[in-house]
Amino acid sequence: MSNPPAVLMVELVMSIDRMIQSAQNAQVKQSHLVIPGEWPSHVVLGHVSQVDELVWMPRIQKMCQAQAASQESPEFAWWEPDANATYERFKDASLDEVSALAMSNRTQLLTVIKELSPEQWTAKAKHEAFGEIDIAGLIIQVLTHDEEHRASLV
Repeated sequence: MSNPPAVLMVELVMSIDRMIQSAQNAQVKQSHLVIPGEWPSHVVLGHVSQVDELVWMPRIQKMCQAQAASQESPEFAWWEPDANATYERFKDASLDEVSALAMSNRTQLLTVIKELSPEQWTAKAKHEAFGEIDIAGLIIQVLTHDEEHRASLV
């Protein structure tokens, strides 16, 4: 049984809230730790906000556009924003700034999916790692991505 859109939307809000709380806790608990090669909590949160903006939202749009035009489902490779560029972008930002950006980008993602028709929720894509997925399946990947990164903060 698939997850209803309303449940997925609530999960997206709860997930970014948990991510922000975990980043805040990590900053307090680990403020004295500098682990070479590991991102500080505000950079992790910045990365998640970038992926909402640069990966998830454009892919949902492409999936819906292909469906509306009766075209083949788009094919997606695994891609995330460049790690070094992400670090450079967020390394000097405050956690409050990055938290606001993360919440803003997640709210934009929610706005995009809130406007989808029931038919658009069935739009498909082929992903090299996830196989064939619909919009609900993509949202599950958003939540999985969030939890993978949140795990690095706890």
